[in-house]
Amino acid sequence: MTMSADRILELVRTSCALCGSSENEVHASGTDFEYDTVQQSFHFVACRACGHLYLDPRPSVDDLDVIYPSNYYSFAGGGDGLVSRVQRFWESGKVKLYRELVGDGEKRLLDVGCGDGRFLSLLREFGHPDWELAGLEFDESAIAKCREMGFETFAERVEDFAEKPEQQARYDAVVMLQLIEHVEDPALICERVRSLLRPGGVFIIETPNLAGLDYRIFGRRWWGHYHFPRHWNLFSSESLVRMLEERGFEIARRDYLISTSAWIISHHNYFKDRNYPLWLQRFFQYRNPFLLAIFILLDSVRTRLGLQTSNQRVVGRRAAGS
Repeated sequence: MTMSADRILELVRTSCALCGSSENEVHASGTDFEYDTVQQSFHFVACRACGHLYLDPRPSVDDLDVIYPSNYYSFAGGGDGLVSRVQRFWESGKVKLYRELVGDGEKRLLDVGCGDGRFLSLLREFGHPDWELAGLEFDESAIAKCREMGFETFAERVEDFAEKPEQQARYDAVVMLQLIEHVEDPALICERVRSLLRPGGVFIIETPNLAGLDYRIFGRRWWGHYHFPRHWNLFSSESLVRMLEERGFEIARRDYLISTSAWIISHHNYFKDRNYPLWLQRFFQYRNPFLLAIFILLDSVRTRLGLQTSNQRVVGRRAAGS
């Protein structure tokens, strides 16, 4: 979906979500290279006080339906091809890890930003049969798909959902995959998620990491994880851990994950911005199996060598008795 060339949003000035400072300096600038939803430039800035990276100014929450088009990847589904089958096999390993973290038996899990229910279906297939699964999502068509698959799905933001008394201390795990970077106040999200968890419950986050070879190569403008203008906050491993600990979580686990989409989209953004031929831009699309194989191998080698990648998982646990 491409918007008209004259589509301009009114942007909102903001301050650092982690420390509150409004003193910053521009770190990287770019446009919506992937979806062309609006025709203007955006800027990731670095907080002068704590170093946190955030989009300033950024779109208003009232314009989410503009910057998240109907063909956005998490709404559109992945299809049934080879890439989807390999991805499903790969991600089934995540659920096995979750079983270790959450435990078997009658546990309740909430997938925040569940999209079309793809990961909920993985939790149902590879998780414990007694798990109760629910999801949160704001896109109506994605919610309909989730409900067609039999999942309890709520159409609201986690900030509002967590304030309902009947939802507090109800969940054994809250899963947030590639979402916390999209929200306006990630620190508040952590506080709200903590209230949703039972004592001992876990908060599982996957989010971009301000590290990795692709970040060093493309970080001036084209890095895929900037995802202008949909990513609003980006974390180093240290800043993410610090935010969780300051909001009452104990860190149970930290991992660096492969980041094939960042590698591929970074190349796409570079070639598009430099007006390379269209066939080359289209070749670098995130479901290209040849490119996926290359970058899976590259990031797998890096993780085995103990090096950081541009994707991370951090698991925080609400302390028992807290």
